[in-house]
Amino acid sequence: MKKIVLIVTVLFLLLILMTLGPYNPFLEFSEEKSLREFITDDHQFKGEEIVEIDYRGSDTYYLQTKEDDQVKHYIVMRYATSMMNGHWKVFEQSSIENQF
Repeated sequence: MKKIVLIVTVLFLLLILMTLGPYNPFLEFSEEKSLREFITDDHQFKGEEIVEIDYRGSDTYYLQTKEDDQVKHYIVMRYATSMMNGHWKVFEQSSIENQF
């Protein structure tokens, strides 16, 4: 009985740490979903095929698109103006410095 209580307590603490800690995997999944919704709604990406979406850090994504034979690279960042309002900024990547 003590083992079951201990296991449940440890799992509960891990769940709390995952939701309230600095790395929250649940937010990462919802961010990518909202990014995909933004891509389908935004006029900037119309006619372009999304080749790659890469998560680069908190609220920052790298997008590679292809239109005909032309490949474009974008950096997309999410910023919050308030607790409930989030917006996306899109930057077209012009050059790569110190790529690791």
